[in-house]
Amino acid sequence: MDTPPQKPSPFAPTTRTTHPQEPRRPGRRGTLPPQWRKALRATHVTVSVGLLGSDSAVLALASAGRLGSDPVTVYPAAHLIGELLLLPLAVLALATGVALGLLTPWGLLRHWWVVLSLAITAGGTVLATFVLVPGLGTAASAALARHPVADATGLVRDSGAACCVLIATVVLSYVKPFGTVRRRPRPRPEPRRAAQ
Repeated sequence: MDTPPQKPSPFAPTTRTTHPQEPRRPGRRGTLPPQWRKALRATHVTVSVGLLGSDSAVLALASAGRLGSDPVTVYPAAHLIGELLLLPLAVLALATGVALGLLTPWGLLRHWWVVLSLAITAGGTVLATFVLVPGLGTAASAALARHPVADATGLVRDSGAACCVLIATVVLSYVKPFGTVRRRPRPRPEPRRAAQ
């Protein structure tokens, strides 16, 4: 009984990474082979979409709490999503983005859109860690203790701003504006003068 030939794994090493009629060029040192680059990019996109989704869920719950839904239901759920999904996904999005910058030809500080995406993602991760999730925890504790939530509008504002910032990083990654980062030219060494 003959078995059909198996497809090679997309992650298996290949002998040729360019088009057969294209001359082979040596790759930049420290870059990933194309199949690993694709896998890393797919991981980064998946994590980033999950981050946007979890932040949207927090925004929906915070908005529902602000509009009068039962705080005992809404704020503990928002805090749980923030703590178990939003924070780990924010750290993973930052880590995979840095890995893409370091291990692909785009570079970490070569293009303005990468620099801006890195700054926005790093800032969003810090704000989620130290502002949004602690605020959700305070609101959840107040709601479970049957106290009024102190800053329901602030939670909507913070999670809405986080959604807008994440959408901005998606637009930056798609449009890739502003070109490359200009570097200062290195000063040329002065020619040595002959001793007299």
